[in-house]
Amino acid sequence: MINNYNSCSIITVNYNSFLYTKNLIKNLEYISTKNFNLFIIDNFSDDNSYQKIFNLLKFSSKNIFFLEDNKILESFKKNNIFLIRLKSNYGYSAAVNIPLNMNDKIYLSKFFWIINNDVEIEVNTLDILKKEYILNSITTPMVYDLNNKNNIQSLGCTINSLLLTTKNLKNLNNFNKIDFISGVSLFFDKNVLRINGNLPEEYFMYYEDVDWCKKATDNDIKLIINTNTKIFHKKNNNVDFKLKFFSILNRLRFCSKFHPYKIPLVLIYSIFGLIYHFTKYLLNFKNVK
Repeated sequence: MINNYNSCSIITVNYNSFLYTKNLIKNLEYISTKNFNLFIIDNFSDDNSYQKIFNLLKFSSKNIFFLEDNKILESFKKNNIFLIRLKSNYGYSAAVNIPLNMNDKIYLSKFFWIINNDVEIEVNTLDILKKEYILNSITTPMVYDLNNKNNIQSLGCTINSLLLTTKNLKNLNNFNKIDFISGVSLFFDKNVLRINGNLPEEYFMYYEDVDWCKKATDNDIKLIINTNTKIFHKKNNNVDFKLKFFSILNRLRFCSKFHPYKIPLVLIYSIFGLIYHFTKYLLNFKNVK
């Protein structure tokens, strides 16, 4: 077992996004603390990005590191970096859960930091998150826009009580009541993992963070925004219809799980949402042609 109990396991998922993952790896080389493990989980990319990451890290057959999980195709380790390729695209949560399942078996970490690969981290962010961590909490730095670093992207999120739609809070003077923390960045300790368990895998992508934070608040786990540090996240303004479909479908899944009496209203709203986004997709497709 790799025993480094004060360390943090940083977990990120790659899917057809080599440049983002490359930039994150380079970014992590310059942060102030080196006491972390980095887990890069490739969700069966089909654009050669996995091989590019493999080459970037200068892995070879000498770095094979056997991990017992039926979702894993192959895995490698060099120094503090694990590169794990899955047999299929099992979704975001399933990928993230792979390293979480390994704790206490393959390695021992006190903290976990799940982050998107399209983020930029300040030099001392991880140090601040560890030193200022409040027990029994899920926390995150302030999230700013990578393309416009003066713009706040998220100070936590709220859920519309009727329609179960989500919204990022962006006002520094008013973000006391948050319902969940975006999956862009989730920092927590081993005890929270023990209480709250892994991220739910039924969503594939979208609303897994909403579900996990709902479970956390039900378990009296606090949701905290650390305003003493920030990360920068690339905002995606062009979400395609497939991703919108996942978001709408998973809103219904979340509704069915936690608020079944709201299904009729949320279903009607979701149907109109699907029609709107599908029409928009068809118009854009027509314009491209």
